[in-house]
Amino acid sequence: MNGSASDSSDTQCPQSITFGQFHLLPAQRLLLKNGKPIELGSRALDVLIALLEHAGEVVSNRDLIRMVWQDVIVDESCLRVHISALRKALACAETDVSYIANVPGRGYSFVASVTRDCDSDTAQVSPTTSIGALPPRLLRMVGRDETVPAIAQLIKLHRFVTICGHGGMGKTTLALAVTHHLATHFGSLVLFQDMSSIADPALLPGILASALGIQYRGMDPLQELMAFSQEQRLLLVLDSCDHIIVAATYLAEKLYGETEHVHILVTSREPLRAEGEHVHRLCPLTCPPEMCGLTATDALTFSAVRLLVERVHNNDNAFILSDNDAPMVAHICRKLDGMPLAIELAAGQVEAYGIQGIAELLNNRVSLFWDGRRTALPRHQSLMAMFDWSCDLLSETEAMVLRRLSVLSGVFSLEMVTAIVKSEVDESLVIDAIGRLVTKSLILVERAGRSMRYKLPHTMRAYALEKLRTSGEVDLTIERHAIYLLSMLERLNVPGETLPEYERIQLYIEHLGNICSALEWAFSNHRNLLLGIRLAAASAPLFLGLSMLDECRRWSERALAARAEVTNGAPPLVVQHWPRSIPPMMTSGTQHTLPINHHKGIESVANPDDNLLRQSQNFDLPGSEGKRSPHDIQWQNLNLSTRITEPKIIAMMQWTLENSGRPAGVPGFSFRICKANSDLKPPLVNEDEFSFGYDYRIRALASLARVLWLRGYPDQAARIGRQALGDAYNLRHPATICLSLIYVATVFLWVGDWNNAEQTIDKLISTAEEHAFGHDHAAGIGLKGILLIGQDRVDAGIHLLHDCLNVLSIENHQVLTTMFVRCLAKGVAAKGRYDNAIEIASGALEMVENVGETFDTPEILRVTADLYAYRPSPDLALAEQYLNRSLACAERLSALAWELRTAISLTRLHLLQGRDAEAGQRLQSVYNRFSEGFDSADLRAAKQLLNSLNKQSALKLTPRGHPATRPDSTP
Repeated sequence: MNGSASDSSDTQCPQSITFGQFHLLPAQRLLLKNGKPIELGSRALDVLIALLEHAGEVVSNRDLIRMVWQDVIVDESCLRVHISALRKALACAETDVSYIANVPGRGYSFVASVTRDCDSDTAQVSPTTSIGALPPRLLRMVGRDETVPAIAQLIKLHRFVTICGHGGMGKTTLALAVTHHLATHFGSLVLFQDMSSIADPALLPGILASALGIQYRGMDPLQELMAFSQEQRLLLVLDSCDHIIVAATYLAEKLYGETEHVHILVTSREPLRAEGEHVHRLCPLTCPPEMCGLTATDALTFSAVRLLVERVHNNDNAFILSDNDAPMVAHICRKLDGMPLAIELAAGQVEAYGIQGIAELLNNRVSLFWDGRRTALPRHQSLMAMFDWSCDLLSETEAMVLRRLSVLSGVFSLEMVTAIVKSEVDESLVIDAIGRLVTKSLILVERAGRSMRYKLPHTMRAYALEKLRTSGEVDLTIERHAIYLLSMLERLNVPGETLPEYERIQLYIEHLGNICSALEWAFSNHRNLLLGIRLAAASAPLFLGLSMLDECRRWSERALAARAEVTNGAPPLVVQHWPRSIPPMMTSGTQHTLPINHHKGIESVANPDDNLLRQSQNFDLPGSEGKRSPHDIQWQNLNLSTRITEPKIIAMMQWTLENSGRPAGVPGFSFRICKANSDLKPPLVNEDEFSFGYDYRIRALASLARVLWLRGYPDQAARIGRQALGDAYNLRHPATICLSLIYVATVFLWVGDWNNAEQTIDKLISTAEEHAFGHDHAAGIGLKGILLIGQDRVDAGIHLLHDCLNVLSIENHQVLTTMFVRCLAKGVAAKGRYDNAIEIASGALEMVENVGETFDTPEILRVTADLYAYRPSPDLALAEQYLNRSLACAERLSALAWELRTAISLTRLHLLQGRDAEAGQRLQSVYNRFSEGFDSADLRAAKQLLNSLNKQSALKLTPRGHPATRPDSTP
């Protein structure tokens, strides 16, 4: 064949070509299959058009290359690539028709029958109104398959639609897809206008008129545009109208109101608020929630994950999402707010950092400078460029509010925002700015009951933090935030609230990161010591309520040190208002960390200006002559607690009595001494969620699970524990995972849920071993030993407990020791070695005597009582003394769960003593105080015992009975 590109151009180009199920519109460069557009690359489409122009003929490779690439020199392999793409696009499984044949040694031929139509109604184009080719659409758009036809239908029905949403959500991409989808419906009368390049809003009518081919010759372009549009069936797409939104609104409203056939599609961060406008707010791509056991198959059902995986695969064909990577990919997508642009930018960095590396980088901070596609619009080539494009259009007040919101992690209220901002501007202007920022999709909003709560997306917060740093407003903003948190915490501590304590505390969990951020800021570099002291005092009840003793101790110590420092120069009135609620016993650490003069710092709190602690001066303590030890001072506060009538304060003080040698802590013990996680780290804001060792929220949830069980809420404890584990697994932070596993495994053991306990403990052991966490691994071995003893696998359990205690003894790591020791005593007794068991239990009691009551002191006393009651030479009187001490201690600690166990043991003891008449009275009273958890092991045992008593068929046990025959197998 001797034809050329010029040969084909001399013939009249048909307006449509039909073959098989396909319909080609050459002028519009559009290929349809059964009326639906087919995605095809530009070169591949050129090859198809050239072959169709010479259908039935053999076109040589050389001629095809000349027609398609003209003067560009390309290899024949490039042609083969596009021929392959064509064959794939034209493949029809239902007909198995082959359209393009390869003639060896000669070239290619289009072999199917072709119908050319120069008068097709579907492709009529007026020479005076032909607008030209649309911008290319993405070859594949993820997560918007249902959105495109939905918006297209809105445009057909209502004529005027605005796609609005956060920057980077894909508004332009979606608008292009909708435009291509509607191309056949409007023929060639489609204009896609990028408004971002229009600097002067007054030029808008003229630019649109010129794009439509209107010759207005100095006349008013708007009038000519309106006159042209009166009789035209036109789709007008105005993309990125944010910076000329007033002019775009006026024009769109005028075209909509004064024409009948013009259809308008607009993209903007916010609605135009024009007459006739229908708004489609573009949501983020869907992300997997925080869940346990997320698999690759499950993750790929979410569009954000599909986009990330597809983009990574484009850069690395070998990449396949694995079950192991699925939680990390889900975490990345959530951190990037399901924003398509941010996900694409992150995917481009996987080659450099890997999936885990990207996840870890995002834990520290979102990178604003990752590069995108070189061919993308300038504002889409990085997150910084995109946010600059959006935020440069904000008013001064809106920009200031947005900057200052960046110090808030998590959700916030209007009250919190106005407290941080309102001194510079009127409160009404701040509230108005919040509304505008929500409208502009820069702040997320969610309903919480009857009120609304707000949140900055992670990506926007990272950008706003940068702007806050450069503005020099960091200290001012954090100080105001700290003052607000102080007032909020003081409301938490108001007596007489009707909500139960644990429910009130749950309301404040989401503020933990903010509270510790403010504390860190206040004490660092002496920024505001007085504010820090007050905030530490106000936050102590919250930390104690969650049993977060390390944090309470950390901030109490900082507050006491700061107080001593500022006393000399502080005015008397200020001194009088210094806090009175920092628990002195919280300032004691272990023997290896306690300063020699630490007790002096503790005593400094109790001065004549502190009304609450002034009462303690009236007590004479044993050994009070001369210097008092921290232990003495703790007992002083124990005596003081008898003067306090608020039950929760008494319970917290009792629970937290500890001194320089404490082997165990309190509910929600800390297995490794760690610092509080904060979102802010002076001198500048830092987004590292693990800068102090653990994720705050997850640790609080795990602590709360233990507290709920001790308070008598087994079902809630298990539910909160599972939530904490699920959140920890999804966070993929090993230290937080191990800590949560330790806390929650204990709850499962207490409840008697052996299956979940075993899975949790095995996970703890493997995770700690993988990351070389020696103490956590030892704790896992000890918990496994407790489980085995509870399952009557006593020998194996004893062996594991010995291994655990040996490791903890060598490391001088005594947290949890009392729990492991008392369980070891039970295991040894189950083998009939009562004297040895009593000796072991006595060691645990000695620890308690040395350090004061621990969270499991009632259980230690109960186990000791059972040992004396069931040994070969029983001492029932001594056993009863221990049980009475256990009951008293459980009551002081408000530990209803321990009280139930002791009441069960007391009932059995009364039966052994022949006191059938009073047996079960205390147990019935305690049992009646429970409102849930009746399927847990302890409550089932209690019910069984009570039923047997009621039927006058009490258990027939003798003093020489083997403890293994008793129903008490709880850890």
